[in-house]
Amino acid sequence: MSKSQIYAGRIHIYSAPAALTQHIEWALNQHLNQVVKIAWVKQPLAPGSLALELEYKSEHPVADKIAIALKGWHYIRFEIRQVNLLTTDAILYRITPDLGLHQASLASNGDVVVNENQLNQIINNSYSHKMLKSNLENALGMQWEIELEPYRLALASGMAESVSKSG
Repeated sequence: MSKSQIYAGRIHIYSAPAALTQHIEWALNQHLNQVVKIAWVKQPLAPGSLALELEYKSEHPVADKIAIALKGWHYIRFEIRQVNLLTTDAILYRITPDLGLHQASLASNGDVVVNENQLNQIINNSYSHKMLKSNLENALGMQWEIELEPYRLALASGMAESVSKSG
């Protein structure tokens, strides 16, 4: 591992219209600061859509910039996980057309972490048990998980051979 490449990540685009693939590639290349060869595969759940999985390494955190660049295209479903290799701090961005953006910190095992400030805000803004449950589920990204899981499963067979790598 190069000393300068202290961030590593994985980008999963679970579905994107074929017409947007060049725009997506341009955005990824721009934010990763290199030309990345991407292997797109068909997304069985969304005819006419493609998917990709890309691993990257970078000297600067780029997940937030990539998420912001890609969220402007409404029809994309994706998630980006990024870890700081020196501290093991990790972050997750998930986007779906219906739910928008979800951002969460991750534990080393991949679990979503809700910090003290988030918990205090959730408790203070929850006036009923039902609202508390809903706010906690939102902080954990449960709806994003529910929406993305069928797309993950549809790609599970055959995607392993198509992981693109950068860095």
